Amino acid sequence: MKKRILFALSIFMTMNASASSEAAQSADTLFTNGKILTVDEDFSIVQSLAIRDGRIVAVGSNEATEPLMGAQTKLIDLKGKTVIPGLIDNHLHFIRGVWNFQTEARLDGIDSRAEAMKKIRDKATQLDAGKWITVMGGWSYNQFLDDNSGFSLQELDDIAPDNPLFLMVGYSEGFANSKALELAKMDNGGQAQVKGRDTVSKFINLVSWRNKSSDESAIRTYMKELNRVGLTTVYDVGRPSEGELAPLEAFAKSADMPLRVFHTLRYNARDAESTASALEMIESDSVLPRSNDEQFGLLGLGEHIYSPVTDNPRNRKRWQEEVWGPFSQISFAAARNGWPVHEHVMSQVMAVQFLDLVEDIAAEVPEVKDLRWTFAHVNGMKDEDIARAADLGIAFAVHNQARMSVSVLNAPRIGSIAKSGALWGLGSDAGIVAPYQPFITLEWVVTGDNVAAKSGWSEDQRVSREQALIAHTRNNAELLFMEQHIGSLEVGKLADLVVLDKDYLTVEEDEIADLMPLLTMTGGEVVYSQGQLD
Repeated sequence: MKKRILFALSIFMTMNASASSEAAQSADTLFTNGKILTVDEDFSIVQSLAIRDGRIVAVGSNEATEPLMGAQTKLIDLKGKTVIPGLIDNHLHFIRGVWNFQTEARLDGIDSRAEAMKKIRDKATQLDAGKWITVMGGWSYNQFLDDNSGFSLQELDDIAPDNPLFLMVGYSEGFANSKALELAKMDNGGQAQVKGRDTVSKFINLVSWRNKSSDESAIRTYMKELNRVGLTTVYDVGRPSEGELAPLEAFAKSADMPLRVFHTLRYNARDAESTASALEMIESDSVLPRSNDEQFGLLGLGEHIYSPVTDNPRNRKRWQEEVWGPFSQISFAAARNGWPVHEHVMSQVMAVQFLDLVEDIAAEVPEVKDLRWTFAHVNGMKDEDIARAADLGIAFAVHNQARMSVSVLNAPRIGSIAKSGALWGLGSDAGIVAPYQPFITLEWVVTGDNVAAKSGWSEDQRVSREQALIAHTRNNAELLFMEQHIGSLEVGKLADLVVLDKDYLTVEEDEIADLMPLLTMTGGEVVYSQGQLD
C-alpha cells in the first residue's frame, strides 16, 4: 500500500511539474493574424507576436508562435489590423500639460471653426458656473479651413455665458470672454483678442499650472489621454517654472504607471549665482545623468541649459560673451560629467555658434560624440550645418511646432537631416505651441503640409512613411538611450505597442492624422482600449 501511495504521489508531482513548466513557457498574451510592423532594422512585417512578463518573447508567423499558446494565454485575433511599436515623443512638456488638462477644451488638429466652437460650448456645459474654461495652446486659427478669422467677444460670451474663458494661441496671443477680462481687471475695448507676453501672462497666472499642483488623478487623466493617441513614452524637457516633479515621482513609485516619462534636470541658471548652483548640481556625484529606470527618471539636461540663451527663428545675431560664457561653462561641465544635452535651436545663428562650441568641447572631451547631444526644433539650419552636426555626432529632434507656422522659412530641412546619416527623431513640443497627437506629426512630415494645409516643403524635404515611423519609435528610443528596451517590436524588448484602426502603410497620406489606436499596451498591459479587441 505504501508503495502505491508513493507511486501515485510521484505521478501527481510529475504531472504538476509538467503543467508548471508548460505554464512557464506559454505566453501571457498572443496576437495573431495581424500586420505587425516590427520597425526592426529590416522593417520586418509579421503576423504574430507573443508577450510574457511584459516583454516580447516571439515574433513571426502564426505557426511559429502557436506553441506559446497555453491554457492561461490571452489570445487576440487582430483580423488583419496593423500593429506598430508604442510611439515615443522626444520633446513634450508633460508636467505643464497635466495641470490644466481636466478643464481644457483642446482644439488640436480640428480644421473647422464651427467644430472648435462646439467643443468649447460642450466643455462649458460640463463645468460648474464660474469655473475657468481654457484652451492652453496647441492650435492656430490658421487651421480652420472654413473660417480662419479670430473670435469676437460676443460669440465667446455666448458660448460660455457663465464661465470665464481663455483661449491661449501662444505665449503672446490669446482670446478672452468678458468674465475672463473682468477677472484679469482688463478693459480691452470690447475686443476678445489679447496680445503681448505681459498681457497673456496675466491670464496664465490666473488659470495655469503656475499656481497649481497635481495629484495622481490629474496625472493619470493626462497619461490616459496620451495612451489614447498612441504614446507610450515621453521626454519632458521642461524647466522648474513648469511645475514640480514630486507628484509624478510619487506616482511612478506606485508601479501602476501607463506611460514612461523621462525628464531633464530641473534647475534655474540665469545669472552668475544661479549658474554656479547649476554647475554644482551637474558636477555632483549625487545627481547622475541617465539615472532613470525603464519607467521613469532623470535622463539629461535641457531644453534651455542657460535661460538667457533662448533662441527663436527671427534671431540674426550671435550671442554676446556675457550670455554665451555661462552657456559654454554649463556645456563643458555637461560633457565632462557625461550629461546628454537636448538644446533648443531655432535659428542658423544659434546652430553655427553652438556647433563652434561643440567642436571646442570635442577637442577636450572626445566622448561628447557618444552622449547623443541633440539639437531640438532645428528650424533654421542649412544643409551645411546639418552635415557638420552629423560629423560631430549631434542628433536632431524635429517637432510639429514647426508645422504650426505657415512660413516656409520655419520648416526644418527634414529630408536633408534624414540623408545626413545622423540620428533623428520626431516629437511635438506640446502642448502650448503644438498638438500632442503623434499621427498629426507623422502626416506632416510625410505630406509636407503645414497647419493651413499648405505645402511647407519641397518634395526632397519630405520623408517616407517608413522613415517617419522609425523616427517616432526606434530612433527616439536611441535618442533616450532606451534602444535595448523600447522602440521596436523585437524579442526581449518591452511590449509597448499600438493596434490601429486602419493601415498606416496604405491609408491615404492626408488621412494619417486621422488614424486612431484601437488598443495601446505599455509593458504588456492594456492601457487604452476601444473594446473591439479585448
